[in-house]
Amino acid sequence: MDRLLALVAELRAASPVAVESSTLGERLGVSERTVRRDLELLTHGGLPVQAGAGGYALPDVPPAPALTEVGSLMGPVHDTLVEAVRTRRIVRLVYTDQGGVRSFRDVEAHGLVVAPYGEYLVGWCRMRDGPRMFRLDRVGAAFLSGRGAEVRDLDDLLAALRVPMPRPPAEPGSRRGPAGAARARAWTLDRLESVRSRLREATAEVRGGQEGAAALRGVLGHVAEWTRWQLAAVRAVATDEDPVLEGRRPPFPPEFDRDLPYARRERMIQDAMALRSLGDLARDLQEVLEAAAHWVADCDDALWEGELPDPRPFGPPGAPRPLADLLAGWRGPLAHIEWHLDRLTDEPPRPPAEDDGGVWLVDLCPLQA
Repeated sequence: MDRLLALVAELRAASPVAVESSTLGERLGVSERTVRRDLELLTHGGLPVQAGAGGYALPDVPPAPALTEVGSLMGPVHDTLVEAVRTRRIVRLVYTDQGGVRSFRDVEAHGLVVAPYGEYLVGWCRMRDGPRMFRLDRVGAAFLSGRGAEVRDLDDLLAALRVPMPRPPAEPGSRRGPAGAARARAWTLDRLESVRSRLREATAEVRGGQEGAAALRGVLGHVAEWTRWQLAAVRAVATDEDPVLEGRRPPFPPEFDRDLPYARRERMIQDAMALRSLGDLARDLQEVLEAAAHWVADCDDALWEGELPDPRPFGPPGAPRPLADLLAGWRGPLAHIEWHLDRLTDEPPRPPAEDDGGVWLVDLCPLQA
């Protein structure tokens, strides 16, 4: 089934241009004979694959009003997922992650949400046995199965995924009252505690040199220093004071505080952190987050009412955003930590090349974007 879905994904990506069987075989890692046999199965199943001099093509056929299993492979992925959510069904996805790795997922479809960087399917991943979000433009094909999904609350899934819920805009000329500030503060504190809990669990799992300890050490060294800087930068913007770097910052060469390329700065971080134990790295990061939690709990209510410039590690500040979003929303320090923890769990890092210099664990870090 997975090979057939992958084949459909390749045809969909090229549609309406034809693809030769040899090219399809190379992409799927199978022989041309296997490709032709799979195409024959799809054709007999009702998929209108067209064969011609240039190879095989999947025409752009609009889906039927009521999606059938074959129809789900033909129409837009978005329509298939809408139908899966509407009828509470399980979909089989061909999904390509940020690192270019393709996988096949059985997902209970529970909702579609629009986030700052795209539209996502929110569901329960049967492979990971947990809630997951799948970016729609990375879904190569979606097969609408006949299996029903379990009843799960979408708000509970979003909370488990720590997705910020959009807030309605204030009326022109009005201010959000103290209740708005209280909610934003409480949500940020909850996110801080959630991340701290995940860090404790991740560290406990690899204590004693178990598998994954080396990868976690590299990630903790990276996120400890960048989180220290990010939180200090946000706090400085909010208070108009000099940055305060919390935790146990290691000594760095004098040039570390200059304008350096990302890769060079990261090498310095990894070199400085390599002298520390896993426990020391975890304690450093926890102290940084604890200091942030104390500040969040005690800072002025007025800071939660307006918007602040988004401090960036490179270049000028970004567009102003609410304090809660700067700290705990997309592209904030907490989301940065979670991105790396999720990658260790869901997308095992590739083995380092000889010339990587120990930076390979964070080579796709969103801070570079």
